[in-house]
Amino acid sequence: MSNQAPRFHKRGSEEVVLLRCVALLAFLAVGSPLASGESADAVGSLTRELKAHVPPQWQVRVRWRDGNLLASITPLPYDTAFKLWYEPEKLHQMIVDLCPKPTEEIWTLIGARQDVVLEPTVGGKSGVEVRVACRAATRSAAARER
Repeated sequence: MSNQAPRFHKRGSEEVVLLRCVALLAFLAVGSPLASGESADAVGSLTRELKAHVPPQWQVRVRWRDGNLLASITPLPYDTAFKLWYEPEKLHQMIVDLCPKPTEEIWTLIGARQDVVLEPTVGGKSGVEVRVACRAATRSAAARER
């Protein structure tokens, strides 16, 4: 066994540049939301749009999930939320009515295969069964109007 300190290989500047390029490409290919079409602008735009259409005390949280924009909407105060929770038809219609209209900016910020999904959240529970995919909801609403 030797008492010498281990020697490290000094990397040349070209090798360091190459490694940094590879790391940047890996980040862009895997780690960046922009690589999958998940725009931060879309999150902000949908958040502003939804907050403009709900009472000011309601909470709105928008994020990307499974390639779609998912917005959790929490009606407040809690007595209002629980009343809606136990009136699923009314809750569902309220969520459908919050879907962005086909002319709104959000549809230009997300891809053609992406959607805006709205779900109510009450008492920490998400209303998955009342979740609304807005592309389909706006298409069916437009078809009924014809």
